[in-house]
Amino acid sequence: MKQLRIVVSSTRPGRIGPKVAEWVASQAPADEWEVQLLDLSSLPFFDEEDMPRNGNYAKPHTLDWASKVFESDAIVVVTPQYNRSFPAPIKNSIDYLFAEWDAKPIALVGYGWTGATDATADLTKVLGHVKADVVGSTGLVFTQDVSPAGDLDVTDERRAELLALLDALAAKVDEPVSATA
Repeated sequence: MKQLRIVVSSTRPGRIGPKVAEWVASQAPADEWEVQLLDLSSLPFFDEEDMPRNGNYAKPHTLDWASKVFESDAIVVVTPQYNRSFPAPIKNSIDYLFAEWDAKPIALVGYGWTGATDATADLTKVLGHVKADVVGSTGLVFTQDVSPAGDLDVTDERRAELLALLDALAAKVDEPVSATA
């Protein structure tokens, strides 16, 4: 069974990210994915002494976060769009680690008035820098797919886009590891 982690990146009061993440989890084929939601509200802002590139994690919350990312086969990041980009907690969570992101298959599910297109584009750039393998993104649009209060009535088009992303993640996980000479 493949290990899929769904990251709730918003931590603000009244957030709807958990509802969107639960919808994403409900779409993942149960015969293929074991799903766990990861909520960034318990991860403090970066407080390690050493640079993440060195992998010398000392804090219990860093070790726990590193373990969750490392042990996952694939990740879906659920993110709103705040001020034309993603919220600070997801950037913080990326900055905590380095090697754990390398070649990690990741899909992005944004939500907001424009479907979070700016947020997912910016997040793709940041994740690319840490060598994550972003397979693509989709965005839920307020009043079409989700209400600002978090009531979901997702269009067939968005549902199909999410299923295609989950298929792309599964394909990446199933790819044979190539040997280097």
